[in-house]
Amino acid sequence: MTNLAYLPGHEPDQDRREAPRGPQLENGYVRVSHEVMRALGRARLRGTEYPIVLFVIDETWGWHVKHKVLRTNYIARELGIPQTKASEAVAELIRRGVLYRVGDSQGPIGFNKHHEQWKPKSSATKTVKRANPESGMIHHNGERLVHENGERLVHENGESNKDRKDRKDITPLSDQSDEASHLELESLFNEFWQAGLRKDGKKPAKEKFIRLLAGNPDPAAFTQRLIDDIKIRLEAGVPGFDKLHPKTYLNQKRWLDDLPEHCPHAAIIEAWNTEMPAHIEKISPEDWTPDSHGFQALASAWEKFKTIPRASTGKPVFTEESDGIAFYREVFRRLAQVDRIQREDAARWCRLSWAVKQGETVKIFKGEVA
Repeated sequence: MTNLAYLPGHEPDQDRREAPRGPQLENGYVRVSHEVMRALGRARLRGTEYPIVLFVIDETWGWHVKHKVLRTNYIARELGIPQTKASEAVAELIRRGVLYRVGDSQGPIGFNKHHEQWKPKSSATKTVKRANPESGMIHHNGERLVHENGERLVHENGESNKDRKDRKDITPLSDQSDEASHLELESLFNEFWQAGLRKDGKKPAKEKFIRLLAGNPDPAAFTQRLIDDIKIRLEAGVPGFDKLHPKTYLNQKRWLDDLPEHCPHAAIIEAWNTEMPAHIEKISPEDWTPDSHGFQALASAWEKFKTIPRASTGKPVFTEESDGIAFYREVFRRLAQVDRIQREDAARWCRLSWAVKQGETVKIFKGEVA
């Protein structure tokens, strides 16, 4: 019997859930020409490069803009890849001209649709170690050295060491005497060691440092780049950076990470001291040090507000420093108008180190702190 009757109020529940529809065009799409897609297929993009290109296209063309500020930590997080890999891939894509950057290293990134301008991928040279001493020694730039009559060394291409003195493709440390090369490496490593990282694990750090310099065309310039990078990150108060082991810094190629956004701590402190009531603790810039929790919270929040697009608008909270300072001044002005802040006991809990935590800042701006 197929026709069943039910007493009123005793009907079985009807499952009215709709089957998932899957991705729909009305939820957003990107228009890409067949020519560009075929060019990407021919580009022989490596590893993470292809998903990064598609991500950049989606973040720009998908929002009807040519380029956009996209930090590699944001790209890495959205694609689920290590940040170091993302930094290396973005750098290589920009070198090849597949992506382009507007302005300095912190500028917006875009996709270059003119595929005829793309450069071929770079090729790395491998050094192969040979166990047989009679087969010759391997020069660290990848060329093999062979004996000739047991008297002098001749390179595999027939060049003697004497012939190489005018070669421009040999690194500065390649043909120095062992003593001169050792002294230069010692000097450069000592400069790196004093840059400000944690002084721990000197021997393994030195070994890694020397390996990095071995094939570098300008060891002194590369060392200075590392020193400048370390100082910038320490001054910016990057969380945990002051405790980073030198070897870890070198192994992870941390100099390729995005440089932290410059956060105008002094200007934001001035806004706090000006806008907040007299009974609320005032802050001195000298006491707001990079190792303090408040400093690190503000630096982190500033970078996120300035670089990560909001879901509602597709744009960051602010992109210019002056707008960011004005944003924080408005946050403090709204906080000062809260009834609880007017009471004297508010001084026990209302501090700048609390207000600049990203989540709390958002609540204050939305009027959710009462």
